[in-house]
Amino acid sequence: MCLCVLQTLASVCQGIQHITSALPYAEASTHTRQLFWGTVCATWLLTFVRQRGRRNFSIVDRVWPLFPVVLAAQWAYESRDSLFAAHEGAACAAQCKAIVGVVLVTVWGLRLCYNSVRRGDYNVGAEDYRWVHVRASIDRILPQCSAVRWAVWELFNIVFVSGFQLALLYLIAVPLHMLVRYPGVVARGTGNMAADKWSCAEVSLAALMAALLVLEAVADQQMYEFRQRKQQNKLTRAEAQAGFVHTGLWRYSRHPNVLCEQAFWAVLCVFCSMATGTDLGSFDNVYLLAGPVLLIALMWASVQLTESISRAKYPMYRAYMMQTSRLIPWKPWSNAQVINQAHAKL
Repeated sequence: MCLCVLQTLASVCQGIQHITSALPYAEASTHTRQLFWGTVCATWLLTFVRQRGRRNFSIVDRVWPLFPVVLAAQWAYESRDSLFAAHEGAACAAQCKAIVGVVLVTVWGLRLCYNSVRRGDYNVGAEDYRWVHVRASIDRILPQCSAVRWAVWELFNIVFVSGFQLALLYLIAVPLHMLVRYPGVVARGTGNMAADKWSCAEVSLAALMAALLVLEAVADQQMYEFRQRKQQNKLTRAEAQAGFVHTGLWRYSRHPNVLCEQAFWAVLCVFCSMATGTDLGSFDNVYLLAGPVLLIALMWASVQLTESISRAKYPMYRAYMMQTSRLIPWKPWSNAQVINQAHAKL
């Protein structure tokens, strides 16, 4: 059985490699391929290392903030001759846009890593609380045979936990790879020579990405401060009654940090496409949208799980859901509006 599982995994890996290598601009160097597959294997194998007496499946969660940063650094190094050379005109503009993209992704990753460190996510034995519920859900639908349970879980572990999530991080970063390579394309005279300066749309998109990073940092800070006050028993009466953060940005959106992260990578994709003159409406370039779309789908499922846990844990969370928008910031509903909406559904 173990041999069959390994053979299946090898076939899946070969298929993904073949598909990836066929994508324009997404073709990876040998170093990038080694980095990707090495990280997949390492994160999978590290789940077998027991931390505080049990296996830990949050290894990829520790890698999540850093992997796009490492990819950006790898691609910048590979394109260093064109990225950091002295250019004029269109090549200079392309160079500036590429550097801005790399800096924004680096800031995103380092800030998220800092937030994870202060929350204790990198402590030995620390594991995302949702994995307990995921394991319980999978165990409920599996037969009692221990060998089948082990095989199915390990397949899920390497294909989804390690493989899919790292592939997703690679895909959301692929537009940046295209952008980092573009100064060299322009310098060789094969790019868009007319784009010799920043357009208003490109400046707006870059500013929007910076704003999204700030808003995500603010949301995470508000959550962190709430948890600190909760641990120190310094919550206000309203906060203590609720048990969860519902003020600040969280008053207008139940998941403002999730919204900002999704929007950041979607805007980055548009920014990179616009800066390189790539038509996202073309079928040949549709793969550039795969990362943002899959990220939205994954985070939507994650939010569903998080809210199901919160509903069971906090009695007032259902009322919070009725009054507050899920993602898009909006004015909270009043009690009267909630009651009227409930009557309308009867």
